[in-house]
Amino acid sequence: MLENRPNAIICDMDGLLVDSERMEWRVWREAAVEHGIELTDEHFISFIGHSADEGERLLRQYYGAEFDVSGFRASCRTRMRALMDAEGVSLRPGAREWIEFVTALDIPVAVATSSGPVHARERLGDLWPRFATVVTRADVARGKPFPDLYLEAAARMNVRPDACLALEDSPTGARAALAAGMPVLIVPDLVTPPDELVALAAGVYDSLHAVRDAAHRAWNGSEGSSG
Repeated sequence: MLENRPNAIICDMDGLLVDSERMEWRVWREAAVEHGIELTDEHFISFIGHSADEGERLLRQYYGAEFDVSGFRASCRTRMRALMDAEGVSLRPGAREWIEFVTALDIPVAVATSSGPVHARERLGDLWPRFATVVTRADVARGKPFPDLYLEAAARMNVRPDACLALEDSPTGARAALAAGMPVLIVPDLVTPPDELVALAAGVYDSLHAVRDAAHRAWNGSEGSSG
């Protein structure tokens, strides 16, 4: 549902613009073996879209209050650093084309990510200057699924939340955008959105290429809403 051209667009980063979640899954599996725990697919998926502080809470919930959370996180960071140095981090298919399309229409675009500022700058790479603002977990009191990241991004662009369009890959992030009062498009990566969330979304697309094609058809020559 893209009939109304938004006044601003706010995108998630990991799993939507950047193909980092599969790398994280590889790293977490290796760290789990090192720390003697079983990290199931179900457990890993539950971390997607959440910030580090919520991830630490989940680790203690799954593996006990005495689990070495800081050691596990340090192992993940070390392994992720080595993997990124060796392979880099790729953009998701269609990410660059989507951002170029939006900016060519003079629609401001922001990023609202549960990652920290260092990760955001590194992973976005040469796309960074394209964004009107990048809001990270360090900028707000609460991470996703709370609306803080999305509300902060809208405020920085001086656009009403309901005049923005959010794009997310994870259910957690989509719920954050909806809580902020924004229509949200879901482009699933590792997690299939539940039916009740699909019903609330403005649309579900299998790629950013598909989002761009739909937006091109809907917005060609259209005017944005007031706000």
